Amino acid sequence: MMLRIRESCSREVSGFWTARCILRGSCVTALAVIALVLFCGQSLALEERLDPSVADSIAAATDDPYVAADAYNDAWLHEKALQALEAADREAPGTLWRLARSRVNIAENLVGKEVEPYYEQAYEEAEKAVELAPDDPFAHYTLAVAAGRVALQRGIFTASGFVKATHRHALQAAALSDSFPRALYVLGRTHKKLMEKSGLKRRLGGLNWARNDSVIYYFESALDVSGGGMIQCRVEYADFLLGKRDDKAGSREQLDAALELQLRDEQDVPYKERARKMLVNLEEATGR
Repeated sequence: MMLRIRESCSREVSGFWTARCILRGSCVTALAVIALVLFCGQSLALEERLDPSVADSIAAATDDPYVAADAYNDAWLHEKALQALEAADREAPGTLWRLARSRVNIAENLVGKEVEPYYEQAYEEAEKAVELAPDDPFAHYTLAVAAGRVALQRGIFTASGFVKATHRHALQAAALSDSFPRALYVLGRTHKKLMEKSGLKRRLGGLNWARNDSVIYYFESALDVSGGGMIQCRVEYADFLLGKRDDKAGSREQLDAALELQLRDEQDVPYKERARKMLVNLEEATGR
């Protein structure tokens, strides 16, 4: 498989609603979106959270449920994204992977027994999206994420089939899109999680394809494609460099860079806090 990773990260899963407006011929909506974004000082590249009031205005200005759902996704309003998709064709692949995306995002903010049903439903929806649209990178990516979440809930060796699905569909997403840093990040994190386990357990679970070199390759590729703007990737990479390579300087560099970045995903918030704690521990360990 050849991964083409030279283009910008503007084709990630989030942040596509403006382009979709234009491609779908909704020029009035597109102009309204651009005006709202410029007025509110938001970046079209979505380098930070979309203002919720802007998302509401975008949704009110369009009759396209995908545009509304994507805007709400970028504003971290996932229940509203689900509501927007009620007007869409429930059997369309674009609807299914968006439903799955929103369920995963909702579940990430829940705890306990409430979580797994969301991930399981997301997996089923994304799986159906892939069946209907096998060449859609976003369907594959969302399925990879949902499978990974189910695996983490059940235990990666108890649910090794879901781990394999995560790896397989993230690879598919990366192969189908010229520029998909989030898929590359998922691949790096999958290898990292597996390499934290013993070689014997990986062999018994049929997961002995994981490699430390692949962690480095995929994290660095994700950062290259995204222009370095991925907080979670930098923090996970810092953790890997410190734990597997004892590279304190490299780890510090990644953490410092992560803390300079704007929030793009709501899970960036706890990751920034994690980065701060890791830096404190590093300073205590090195006396700097």
